[in-house]
Amino acid sequence: MLAFDPATLVPLLQCPVSHKPLKLVGEECFVSTDPETRLRYPIVDGIPVLLEEEATTLSKEEWQALLEKAND
Repeated sequence: MLAFDPATLVPLLQCPVSHKPLKLVGEECFVSTDPETRLRYPIVDGIPVLLEEEATTLSKEEWQALLEKAND
C-alpha cells in the first residue's frame, strides 16, 4: 500500500536530476519522463525514494515500456 495519495502527490513531483515530470508505475516506482536521463526511482515500503544515488538508469526499451505502463 502506498503511503501517499497519488492523485495529489504525483502531479507535483519532478525528477531531482532533470526536473522533468515523473510518472507513477503501479506501486513499484516512479519514472522520469526525460528521454535523456531515463531514470527510475524506487518506492520502498510505500514511500518514494527520490534520491539521485538511488535511481537506476534504464535502457531506452525499458524506459519506454515503463512509461507505457505508467498510471496517468
